[in-house]
Amino acid sequence: MSELRIGRVAELWRYPVNGLQGEKLDQVRVLRHGFTGDHLYAIRDIASGRVLDPKSYQFSWGESVGRPSMLELAARISGPPEGSHSILIETSGQSLTWSSERDVNERLSGFLGGKLELVRFPRFAEARVRSGRTLHLLTTASLSRMKEVYPRGDFQSRRFRPNIVVETESGVDGFVEDGWIGKDVLAGSVRIHVEKSNVRCKVTTMSQPGIAEDPGILESIERGNNSSLGVMCTALQEGELRVGDPVRLS
Repeated sequence: MSELRIGRVAELWRYPVNGLQGEKLDQVRVLRHGFTGDHLYAIRDIASGRVLDPKSYQFSWGESVGRPSMLELAARISGPPEGSHSILIETSGQSLTWSSERDVNERLSGFLGGKLELVRFPRFAEARVRSGRTLHLLTTASLSRMKEVYPRGDFQSRRFRPNIVVETESGVDGFVEDGWIGKDVLAGSVRIHVEKSNVRCKVTTMSQPGIAEDPGILESIERGNNSSLGVMCTALQEGELRVGDPVRLS
């Protein structure tokens, strides 16, 4: 089967703690349930047992507790996600890194409010596999088209929380990834299947460090592409993925 080159991997992101900002990577191992270390942890409200999310959201196991201020925090993993590691939680407003288990719960509670704990949460991976949402792919062509729809908007990729940003080939225009739904994409040596469009929500409008709150973002996505931006995918095989890897449609 012939393969058509459509671009290259420009950015790789994972989000070790649900609802927090993620970490930008040069390379990552792709597993059947997504990037290793992605959505590995959740912040849980001890009193209610509910997990936190930037907005209240109905997961398969129940409704989350909405905390927009979560986006002020960023999480990264120090050490192998599948082995011994630490979760480092940082805020640009304070020069603090929270890494010890005893310290992190107290500081999270103080920053976000309530009595909270950081917990391993495998149900995220399980739910993402079931729903075909293990990887979020977004192209520079789509971001450029959104900038045309809403010139005042800030469409940097970080606002939209992708796993993979594909820099498309010269001349590729518009919401190109929508045309890949139902097809396979080969990113480096990793084959992924494009499952569905990604219907966006209020989180795209929320402020985070370096990104201003802007309700016009979601309004422009609704107007420009029927509320969708980017696509959700599943990994068909495991392997290493690196920035700069070619991306082909097969």
